[in-house]
Amino acid sequence: MLWVFTLVIAVLAGIVAVTATAIVAVRLIRGRRQRTLARLAAQPRRALLAFVAENGEEGGDELVAVPDDAWRAAEPHALALLGKLRGEAHLGLVSVFLRRGAARTALGRLRSRSRVRRARAAQVLGDLELRRAVPELCRLLTDRHAEVRVVAVRALGRIGDPAAAWRIIAALDRPDPVPSLLATHTLVQLGPEAEVTLSAALDHPQARVRAVCLDALGLLGAAGSVRRIAKVLRDDAYLDVRVAAATTLGKLGTRSALEPLTGALRGSRPTPLRAAAARALGDLGAPAAVPTLAELLGDDAYQVAHEAAHALRRLGPAGLEALREVVEAESGARSGAHARFSTAAAHAQEALALAEVLAGERVGAAA
Repeated sequence: MLWVFTLVIAVLAGIVAVTATAIVAVRLIRGRRQRTLARLAAQPRRALLAFVAENGEEGGDELVAVPDDAWRAAEPHALALLGKLRGEAHLGLVSVFLRRGAARTALGRLRSRSRVRRARAAQVLGDLELRRAVPELCRLLTDRHAEVRVVAVRALGRIGDPAAAWRIIAALDRPDPVPSLLATHTLVQLGPEAEVTLSAALDHPQARVRAVCLDALGLLGAAGSVRRIAKVLRDDAYLDVRVAAATTLGKLGTRSALEPLTGALRGSRPTPLRAAAARALGDLGAPAAVPTLAELLGDDAYQVAHEAAHALRRLGPAGLEALREVVEAESGARSGAHARFSTAAAHAQEALALAEVLAGERVGAAA
């Protein structure tokens, strides 16, 4: 029995010895490889830094002439710079990548069986801002892997081609859609030319899609879509979408938004919608909304009265004066030291107090 135990110990010791040897060998090989890569990357990295320092005006030919093995070692650093640079330096580095065939290679890798390669290729094409890659990147919006779809959406935003708007909107109408905030940010990056597509998508059957398009229109400042947004505010079947429409009208800041927002304040409307409309009137910046908002200070719904008070505060002198009038009228009518303010006066007082605090902070910052 002892010999069996001795044999087991010997076998285990052998396994441990082999494993330790393998670990040491792997570490030695990895260290050697890293030193080799660092040595190969040293010259291209210096050339890259000099190229950036010259704002991309000189050194491009030198980078194109770097041997392939040295460029592969320095490529991660070059790609990191490509994603950060702007202006002439970015255009110059893009030219270097194109001359080295990076676009052709990345386009080919978009059809790789490896999701990591597909995602990396999409990121490279986005950083290159290569418009001819848009159709292939749009194809990736239906990729079976969510991380690939996310990288493709970001790349399309970086390229900024409005032709991609419909495909990005369609990517929201999937069982596993791209994140709403990412889609909104990307649609905004496509610029004002995407407004027509976004406005048309307000008829999309998916509420989520309509809400994202509304957010994007607001961030784009799409004043030409006020009438379409007002229709959504009035007629949409989903409350969340109507609330998004009210918020968007406030962001647009056009006088034509005053009437539909005022209509959304009627007592028959849902409380969240009325509160959103009151908040949007404050964002709108139209003094004509002061009387309407002042009437809401005593509203039975706390949320509506609260938003109306702070909307008046944001409307500047006219709104602050309306708040003071409510408080002063209440103070004159009070009898007894312990008489309580009405709901309207309490909301007005809160908004005025915050206005004083913010004014003090601005004075302090200016000093």
